[in-house]
Amino acid sequence: MQPTQFTLAVTLPDDETLASFYGAEQSPAVAYLRTYLAPDSIWSPHGVYLFGASGSGKSHLLYAACVAAQEQGLTSQLLTLDELHHYSPRMLDNLEQLDLVCLDNLQAIAGDMHWQVAVFDLYNRMLEHGKKLVLVANGAPTELGITLPDLVSRLQACTAFQLRLLSDDDKQKLLQQKAKLRGLELPDETARFLLNRLQRDTRALLDTLDQLDKASMQHQRRLTIPFVKEVLGWHSSSADV
Repeated sequence: MQPTQFTLAVTLPDDETLASFYGAEQSPAVAYLRTYLAPDSIWSPHGVYLFGASGSGKSHLLYAACVAAQEQGLTSQLLTLDELHHYSPRMLDNLEQLDLVCLDNLQAIAGDMHWQVAVFDLYNRMLEHGKKLVLVANGAPTELGITLPDLVSRLQACTAFQLRLLSDDDKQKLLQQKAKLRGLELPDETARFLLNRLQRDTRALLDTLDQLDKASMQHQRRLTIPFVKEVLGWHSSSADV
């Protein structure tokens, strides 16, 4: 099985860019990725390592890295290891021919030495060819359970950024920012209503916003609390508890 190369128009989320990352202007990770992905970059010969808890924006930055690369005419590939590690690690062969490779959920290979060796070899090939590598995991290199010391050493050599979870106030602002990008107005009271009644996981919140966006377009309605209740099937007797 060969990995499917993502295409900007179809596979990558069109609203997950470096510029749309929450707090992008103050984010050291975003600033570094912009420079690292520049075609004429002569920055660190090692890869970039992003880690943090679920909902901290790791996948957003990974998608955004591919978008930024493709906008500059660079070839890229994103692989999600928790979905692929049960396939042969040979699928990493020849990826050094691409300008950028992104590996998500690196912790998924902790129990598989064959995959650990394959990622170690890919890392070395990418660097030898002057190519770029962005790696994402849920913890620091020594916290993943990876048992190949040479791979842990390579990961520790990367330029690393730990991403923090957003506060509830930040999540409200993020929802409103994402709504604005869609041409929607999400009033403060509606945003707070959603935060108080949904799981606080960022991805779940954004998935709900996508649902509301489609309903708003279909019915030509504003995102008021009554309309949100109607779309999400929340009745006053249960939603207002």
